[in-house]
Amino acid sequence: MHSTLLLVRHGHTDWSRTRRVMGRRDLPLNEEGRAKGSALAARFASLELAEVLSSPLVRSVETAEAIAAPHRIEVARDPRLTDVQAGPWEGRSIAEMSTSREYDAFLADPRALALPGAESLAAVRDRAVASIGQALEDNPLGANVLVVTHATVVRVLLAHYLGMNLAEHHRLRVAAGTFSVLRYQSDRELPRVLAINHGLDLDALLG
Repeated sequence: MHSTLLLVRHGHTDWSRTRRVMGRRDLPLNEEGRAKGSALAARFASLELAEVLSSPLVRSVETAEAIAAPHRIEVARDPRLTDVQAGPWEGRSIAEMSTSREYDAFLADPRALALPGAESLAAVRDRAVASIGQALEDNPLGANVLVVTHATVVRVLLAHYLGMNLAEHHRLRVAAGTFSVLRYQSDRELPRVLAINHGLDLDALLG
């Protein structure tokens, strides 16, 4: 028997469409994001879900509530699943960040606090892994647990479970409104990764 974890990135916001760092800014879904939430709800409607967890930020909660509604499950909000604290990078474009020495240093050392007020990747990993571990402990073996969170959190979790260096987490693409699937045989071994960034058509995947 196995347990399955579905890691969902929330749908689009106005900032995600312009590739701006959202961080802890509490942005709602836009029309496209709400449509993604409805599509995910339909996708998971036939799957028995034991629990639906979400980052407390509204863009994740709105996505999680859309998915949970057909199952009549109340969404549990866990602050350990919230987006990375981006500090002064919040609101800046990814293109702008990628040219900065501070961002290079941030990627090179997962334990580094790249800028005052920003959070290290190791800190993101530690809190997110603790959340997932508790969710698996709280549900019986064989359960399906669905978690809605943010791109950086999903990538860091996947890098951790794949045994990758956290500095390489950015190589894993996690688009808005997609999901990744992990399967746990026991709590004594790393899960199998069944899917990453699932739910895109080919044009969107290659675009």
